[in-house]
Amino acid sequence: MEERRAKSAQPDQPQERIGHKNRGIKVYRYLTNGERVLKLILLFGGVLLLMLYVISPLSKIDRVTVRGNHDLSAAAVEQATRVQPGRYIWGVMLSQRSASRQANRRNPQVATVSYHLRGPRAVQIVVRENPVVGTVEIGQRDYNVLANGQLKAAKGDQSKIQYQDFDHHRQQLKTTAMQLGQLKPVVRNGISTVCYRPQKNAPNRLVIYMRDGNTVYANLNTVGKKLAYYPAIAATMKEPGVVDLQVGAFSYSYKSREQ
Repeated sequence: MEERRAKSAQPDQPQERIGHKNRGIKVYRYLTNGERVLKLILLFGGVLLLMLYVISPLSKIDRVTVRGNHDLSAAAVEQATRVQPGRYIWGVMLSQRSASRQANRRNPQVATVSYHLRGPRAVQIVVRENPVVGTVEIGQRDYNVLANGQLKAAKGDQSKIQYQDFDHHRQQLKTTAMQLGQLKPVVRNGISTVCYRPQKNAPNRLVIYMRDGNTVYANLNTVGKKLAYYPAIAATMKEPGVVDLQVGAFSYSYKSREQ
């Protein structure tokens, strides 16, 4: 009898192991399903928080700083870029690619701009300018001449370079402006007037009147490179005169020319 009972008890052991496995599978499925649900909750919760931030006042700019400006005021840069307190930060950062083009269209003095976050609600505008290299009168109107050859309506700053005889020579004016834009400010600020005075054998001739009383003859295609040496040449001159940079570089006084 005992042997029969032992034999009859033997089939129950595998059934018990299978039951344990089923319970383990159920627990594993419960845990994995819970993880999936938790991940979905976190995902949708994150999206919801992002959407709430996008439309909330917390995503609006409350402080704007400008770096890199010289001729332009910070207000002028803000106006050109339309980056001002109250605007949404995400809108500003998404417009980075077209920012320079739009700012230049509104104000030609703005060459390029880029935006940088300096806090949760603070944006810094980094600007590179097209320097004003003088003024020109065209059609009885005064314009600022920018270093890239563009023109901007002037407000009559007498400290800037005056351009003359360029009325019907816009390409020559653009080339001259781009050349002078390469000069260091200390050299460029010493120029009073630039005149386009072509001759039969010198169609690109410029006559430049310096603030120190000297006159410079130059070629508009090379004036930026050659005028950089002007301070060194002027330092060797004992009295006011002419600095000829058309071919080579030499100088002579007004008195010697008269003799």
